[in-house]
Amino acid sequence: MVKWISKISWGKVLLIGLIYTVIGMVAHQVELLWTMKYYLMPQYSGVWSRLMMPTAGPPPTEFMIVSTIMTFTTGISIAIIYNYLMEYLPKGYWKRATYFADLMASASLVLFTFPVYLLFNVPLGLLGYWFASTFVIFVLTSFAIVKILK
Repeated sequence: MVKWISKISWGKVLLIGLIYTVIGMVAHQVELLWTMKYYLMPQYSGVWSRLMMPTAGPPPTEFMIVSTIMTFTTGISIAIIYNYLMEYLPKGYWKRATYFADLMASASLVLFTFPVYLLFNVPLGLLGYWFASTFVIFVLTSFAIVKILK
């Protein structure tokens, strides 16, 4: 087994996954209040997956279940990424947490936001809200990660 994997505290990683899920679900619900108009625009109806919008209206229960599972998995992945990068991050709680949040947000911008803008018919305003809520989620989760994975 790879050495850094054997050093992972899986109980703490699962806790971070849970924290990320709670923060993410709350942030996305608040974001939804501000962005609902985009989801109702007929010119973008073809953009949304059949899982999210099989018919006009709110997403079905299946979407919420899959979204929660994927959010939890993302939280676990981010905790593992932090565990791998921890020794390369600056020392000190605040500096380390903000640096890691900035690193994750930058990766999100380059690996998600830019490609989505270039490849898909998604309104730029909605993409901006998605990035902003993702940044908030990364900041809040990073403070928890640094505190839990000392």
